[in-house]
Amino acid sequence: MNSQALVLHRRVKTLDQGALHCREVELRLAEDGRHVLLSRYVEWYDPEQAGLCAAQHYRVPLASMIRWMINNGERGEGH
Repeated sequence: MNSQALVLHRRVKTLDQGALHCREVELRLAEDGRHVLLSRYVEWYDPEQAGLCAAQHYRVPLASMIRWMINNGERGEGH
């Protein structure tokens, strides 16, 4: 199973002297179909220095996420 990511947040900001700061947060279904993966990427690029990249990944059982949504979500009207 190859799921496409849902991009929750993406920002690219130009800093001084052509440097870039990029941030992205995405959500996808794991290969096993039973977990959700939340990934956070941060990248700094400076034409005068080596770039820096950092990534953090969080894995949550899909069933736990759905239970949390049911327990903590607001009920829609008419449902």
